[in-house]
Amino acid sequence: MNNTTISLLSITFFFLMLTSSNSSSNIIAVNKNLSDGETIISGDATFELGFFSPGSSRNRYLGIWYKNTTPCVVVWVANRETPLIDTSGIVKLDSQGTLSLVNGSGITIWSSNSSTTGTSVNPIAQLLDTGNLVIMNENQTNKNHLIWQSFDYPGDTYLPGMKMGKNFKTRREMYLTSWRSADDPSPGVYTLRFSMVKGKYQQQYIRKNSVIQSRIAPINGITWAGRPNYKPNPSYIAKYDIILNEDEMYFVFSFKSTFLLIKSIITPGGKHEVWHLNRKTGKWTQDLSFPSDKCDGYGVCGPYGICSTDTYNICGCFKGFEPKNPQEMPQDNWSSGCRRTRSLDCSVEEGFQKFSSLKLPDTQNAMYDSHMSLHECEVACKSNCSCTAYANPNMTEGAAGCLLWFGDLIDLRVYSQNGQDLYVRLAASELLVNSSTPVNGRFRSRFPRKKRVIVIITISTAAGLAVILVLCTLSKRKRRPDVEREVKVLETEHNSSNKKGNIELTVFRLSTISRATNKFSIENILGQGGFGPVYKGVLEEGQEIAVKRLSKSSKQGLDEFENEVICIAKLQHRNLVKLLGYCIKGEETLLVYEYMPNKSLDWFIFGCVLFYIHRTRLESKMVDL
Repeated sequence: MNNTTISLLSITFFFLMLTSSNSSSNIIAVNKNLSDGETIISGDATFELGFFSPGSSRNRYLGIWYKNTTPCVVVWVANRETPLIDTSGIVKLDSQGTLSLVNGSGITIWSSNSSTTGTSVNPIAQLLDTGNLVIMNENQTNKNHLIWQSFDYPGDTYLPGMKMGKNFKTRREMYLTSWRSADDPSPGVYTLRFSMVKGKYQQQYIRKNSVIQSRIAPINGITWAGRPNYKPNPSYIAKYDIILNEDEMYFVFSFKSTFLLIKSIITPGGKHEVWHLNRKTGKWTQDLSFPSDKCDGYGVCGPYGICSTDTYNICGCFKGFEPKNPQEMPQDNWSSGCRRTRSLDCSVEEGFQKFSSLKLPDTQNAMYDSHMSLHECEVACKSNCSCTAYANPNMTEGAAGCLLWFGDLIDLRVYSQNGQDLYVRLAASELLVNSSTPVNGRFRSRFPRKKRVIVIITISTAAGLAVILVLCTLSKRKRRPDVEREVKVLETEHNSSNKKGNIELTVFRLSTISRATNKFSIENILGQGGFGPVYKGVLEEGQEIAVKRLSKSSKQGLDEFENEVICIAKLQHRNLVKLLGYCIKGEETLLVYEYMPNKSLDWFIFGCVLFYIHRTRLESKMVDL
């Protein structure tokens, strides 16, 4: 099942719809029950409440879904842990304002557990245009004093207007919990929770059970921090509020477009996805899917480690830091992270290095002040020896805000766009060493301009000389083997017992032969002999050649090969192919013959060496030399 199917919870619904007087209403009243097959619809016909069976399941659930959308998307389930096994379910509202779901035996399998300080007066359950199912007194105009609301008990979907956070009075935390599967809306293993602590910076975590899998930062004034490719559309965002008081701490956002429906979900696979539906087209469009790559995993590079998908090894360290456990690196394990190359001593010479294009680190060990300027933030951090870094999380031009980190920096990554600036505390000596610091290809320098010029010239000159030296060395090494082998063969001939003068042979470069044989292509093989294959080739000037390549597994040694070169070079006969030259390069030993298309006696070079097979014939002068 693909992510789109899971994220949209593409469900085949088997609704047993019956004609009912309730089908056009948006309320459930006392003594006016809702049976399986009946529904209530919000005033603007956006949402619908009733019974459904998800996917291939036959269980029945009471839920809310978007009306008239394809695929149909459920946004809230009442009895997600206690399904009905048949269609006998009935929804009732009592005079105390408690909504109950009972089965065919009259047993309550789910209730709203409503509680109110006052007396309920003609309570009703109403499905609002926001998708919120509320219980309130009839004719009540103040929606802030409800008996109960479904928005306080979210499932896997966030809808605009929901509060996500904590209520200190009721000790209830509002967060998203995934479905177990597309067929089972019971709570899965993934949750999307919001970290809301006084004096802290709000951020979101995706957890698998209790273990953090990914961290999502909030809107930074331009886009979602930590999600640079997602830019909220200003045409439908109305407001984004964070509420901090003695009673509760939460965030809420709402939208102003009447043509767009927005939903944010946590999928059974642990992804946070944002979708919008255009009422005119009826089409769902995905705006966000997170995590999107390995670097979105929580703290994959450990403390002070930086993750980047633009490098072969995704993990690295800040300038001024080094791997804490180098032996883990070959196993691609960076859980130990990085450590400082020079320790801090809280001296006045310590300063801050600016690193750009980053996802800011986890703020669990940070403090936030929304009124401080960036300069005030630096002063505050420098005056506290425990402060390891600072930043302004708000990227809006001229906006104030100060984050101060205390302790290790966790969960950092580099972004190609919309990343943020982080100022990391370094020792005085480290500031000089790392005065020009690249992060994602961007350089931030603390050198005075004049010194920078001197340093650049010095480094450039040294680099140029180093390159020249390396090229000369490589060129010398490249030429040396061929020359040495040529001299050795000639000397062997000179010192042999049969002194018949010098033999002139072409010493071919391995690269020349490789090009001629199309890199020793299989298609160029003419045959296979005891000492190796023979390839057909064409030199750059057009001459056709046959190349005998001594097999690495052959027992023929270097001396035998040199003897073969000497003997073949001495041998000239109209029925024998002519040796043009040879090549000895590393483990490669090659003989280059002229190519004879009519196969005169060229088959000799496919078998054992001619001079070992026909030694007797040569010595008895049966073959003319």
